[in-house]
Amino acid sequence: MDYQPDVNAALQLLRQQVYERGDYYRESRDPDLDMAEAEFRASLAPRDTDPERYDAIVEDWLERRSRPVPTDLNNLVAAQPHAGTHSVIDMINGVSAEPAFATVSPLSPDNLMYTFGTLTPSADQVETWMSTEIADERDRWVGTYIISYDDGQPAHIHFGGLSGD
Repeated sequence: MDYQPDVNAALQLLRQQVYERGDYYRESRDPDLDMAEAEFRASLAPRDTDPERYDAIVEDWLERRSRPVPTDLNNLVAAQPHAGTHSVIDMINGVSAEPAFATVSPLSPDNLMYTFGTLTPSADQVETWMSTEIADERDRWVGTYIISYDDGQPAHIHFGGLSGD
C-alpha cells in the first residue's frame, strides 16, 4: 500500500479493498442451521443417553444460529469468530503501539535493525522478509506493519501476519 502518514486509515482502506475483492476465507454455511430447532433436536441422539453432551450440542447450534449473516466488512468477522477470515480483515482493533490481539503494530527500531540492518528498509527487503519469516515474528491474530523507503523517503506501508485457525 502506498505510504500515508495515517497508518490506521491505510489499514482500514486495505481491509475494505480485501473485502471487496473477496480475498478472504469464508466459512461454508452449515445446513443444520437451516433446520427448525425442533427438527435439529430430533436429529440428535435422545437427550437421556448423554444429557450434558446433548445440551452442549444444542447450545452450540443456537449460538451459531444467532450469528449475523455477513453482509459487510463490519459483521464478517462476527459471523465467523472462531475461524476468522485469514486476512487483514481480522485486524478489527486497528493499530497499536505494541503487539496486541487483532491489531497491527510496528516492529521496534531494534527489531528493524536486527532484521534489515537499517531503520529504513526498501520495499524489496520488506516483501522478502514478509514472504518468508513473518510467521515467526508474532502470534496468530497479531499483525505487523513496516514502512519501506525509497531514496530515504517513506514509500509504502506493508501489513502482514497470520490469523484464522
